[in-house]
Amino acid sequence: MEKIIKLKMEKDKSLKICINDEEKHSISGDNRSISAEKIYEIVGFTNGDHYTITAECEGNTDKQVLDFFKDLFDKIAEKVNALV
Repeated sequence: MEKIIKLKMEKDKSLKICINDEEKHSISGDNRSISAEKIYEIVGFTNGDHYTITAECEGNTDKQVLDFFKDLFDKIAEKVNALV
């Protein structure tokens, strides 16, 4: 199954993580940390799934933070997609 992970930086500096347009998690602007276990839980990795990462930024709000998380999720998706 194709899963699209969208990372969306909001004007309030929170980062929304959506899977197939359904919001799964929000990282506040006050605390930019997330555990590997939480990422696994949010994404719901399933054997045979294929992951695509997109990023969206409201204006230019914390673009560097968005880029960091996009790079992180890109690397995870690359490894998981290679397992199929």
